[in-house]
Amino acid sequence: MNIVIIEDERDLGLLMRNFLERQLNSDIKSNIKLFTSLSEGIDCIRQLKPDWIFLDNNLPDGKGINEIENIKNFETNKSNTRIVMMSAMTNLREEAFRKGADYFLDKPISFVEVQNLFTRSSQS
Repeated sequence: MNIVIIEDERDLGLLMRNFLERQLNSDIKSNIKLFTSLSEGIDCIRQLKPDWIFLDNNLPDGKGINEIENIKNFETNKSNTRIVMMSAMTNLREEAFRKGADYFLDKPISFVEVQNLFTRSSQS
């Protein structure tokens, strides 16, 4: 399973990556990449074709919400790629879904909610 995390709060990104590695490595071989800028994350998404993308909104080089539609439209995008928008600005929830996000996580992030995303996804 390939996962890309785009989060400029380095500590949070590292916590997420470590949490996902612990949760997923017991079941599946996973490749988890962490980026602190939108441009680097987008470049990786084009190459890696991840199964999951965890996308922060406020990044140093742009707004994650403005890239959701672009990510969904990449020619290399797998139809089952799931985009998880992460933001403390809960008023972005509906816009994120309209643009194609599959899930929305409120900040501060609850790792129980992150785990539930994978549980729900494996049941559908």
